[in-house]
Amino acid sequence: MVIEKLLINVFVIMVPLIIYSLKAEGGWKIQRSLTMFHFMSGAVILCMSFSIRQGDVFWDLRYIPILLAFLYGGKRAGWGVTAVSAVFRLIVGGDLTGFALVHFLLSALLFSIFTNRFYQLPSKWPRLKFVSLVSLWPVLIQVTLSLIIMQWLFRDSYLPAMWGVAVYYAIFGVGAMFLITYLYETLLERDRVIAESLRAEKYNSLNELAATIAHEVRNPLTVVKGFVQLMAEGEKKNQYHALIVGELNRAEAIINEYLSAAKPKMDQQRVFSVGETVHSVVSLLRPYAAKGHVQLSVESSEETLWVWADQNKLKQALLNFIKNGIEATPPNGSVSIKLDKTAKKKLLLTIEDTGVGMTKEQLKQIGTAYFTTKDSGTGIGTMVSIRMIEMMGGHVSYASKPKKGTCVHIMLPLYDK
Repeated sequence: MVIEKLLINVFVIMVPLIIYSLKAEGGWKIQRSLTMFHFMSGAVILCMSFSIRQGDVFWDLRYIPILLAFLYGGKRAGWGVTAVSAVFRLIVGGDLTGFALVHFLLSALLFSIFTNRFYQLPSKWPRLKFVSLVSLWPVLIQVTLSLIIMQWLFRDSYLPAMWGVAVYYAIFGVGAMFLITYLYETLLERDRVIAESLRAEKYNSLNELAATIAHEVRNPLTVVKGFVQLMAEGEKKNQYHALIVGELNRAEAIINEYLSAAKPKMDQQRVFSVGETVHSVVSLLRPYAAKGHVQLSVESSEETLWVWADQNKLKQALLNFIKNGIEATPPNGSVSIKLDKTAKKKLLLTIEDTGVGMTKEQLKQIGTAYFTTKDSGTGIGTMVSIRMIEMMGGHVSYASKPKKGTCVHIMLPLYDK
């Protein structure tokens, strides 16, 4: 009976893992913190419903869902599941309810403290070792205090049976935590590999495109440039030859820029205010927005937000993102830019328009070569802009619905002065 109930505990904890696996295969998105809160709250209630009861002592694996919520859902999810566990334990009642609540609080504090350390670990196996050690603490506390309390209450008749349950409880607790964490980390690792493969595929397309442009256009430009220079040295000098040569030089520079687009370099990195940069870009695009009867606005906090990056590259990327928003917005619509600081000390720059929006299928193709929602274009500008943000240590994500507009979220690390 003891093993059966502990196996039921393990099963109900693994249900969220199965659902996460289906999510990964199906491609539908979930909000990690909220999802972990809901699923682990359900798991912890089911674990406590299938407890092994000896007098007023309840043996179950309730601390595994709480720890998983802290590790994979964040501190909010962890404390939320802890609160649900405490409320359910109050409903169950018993003489040792106060002891159980204190145990909940101490375990949650321990998990909260060690969560940041877990995030800093580089790979799967160090995380597994760390989780196994952390999961030992609530097990040891439960076993030790339960035996002490039962001895203190002079219920010696429970002690032999309790020792047997305690051994199974410790084995299942640590073993189940190790197994479930291993499966979670394997799924996350698979997601990372898939994401890296998709990113590599995007940049390989850009490499091929840049090489093709350079090969097809550079040679004719070289020939034309040579003939124009010969014309300048002849008896009949064309008064426009300097202008022609200058324009050809500029065209060649543009091609070279395309060639290096696949691997943008941050040549002039320095500390600068993002707010000033955004206002500068908006000033440049305001006449363009006014021409299309689109309202362009900026909203930022009073705090000056500093970043360490290539200011020209950031301007180029912002120009592309904001210009795309303007072009996607019908007359009398609006494009708003918001600057904010996240709880993790990062810059969140949001560009939101009231344009035509995009479908889920179109969102998946954003950032790939040759994809664009415009009547004319190649999609290279957006692809290069995303790449430049990532080279600065940032991240770009999109949210959009058809006929409701598009929201571009740009996350960049802040510079700590």
